Amino acid sequence: MDVRTRYAKNPQFFIKCDYETKIVFSMQQTGGRLPVGGKYFKYPFSETLNYACVAVFKLDYGETYLKNFDKDKLVYISPIKRERENTGRLTLKAKENYVIVTSCEIAGTTGEVYLSIYLN
Repeated sequence: MDVRTRYAKNPQFFIKCDYETKIVFSMQQTGGRLPVGGKYFKYPFSETLNYACVAVFKLDYGETYLKNFDKDKLVYISPIKRERENTGRLTLKAKENYVIVTSCEIAGTTGEVYLSIYLN
């Protein structure tokens, strides 16, 4: 499977706004300070956190999900970092389709994440 197609297997969150909308989003990973199997780890918690990022893509009319990574549709990408939280902010145009995609740097890596979305 092509790496660009494999990227689209990551979790996707569809957004369509009726009006131009300012959006702030935050992807949080679990872990870090919490013990795993009774063992505590030291900062930067490399045993429990993944290098990860969050990206926003503008879809073509009628699309509801990203079929493969397309740099021409990319409107925002956060830095890839091993931190508990990774955030972003941008303005979405009215009547356009977007998806937010959370992903780890290394293919095949999985982890538990929470995505918070704040709109004006």
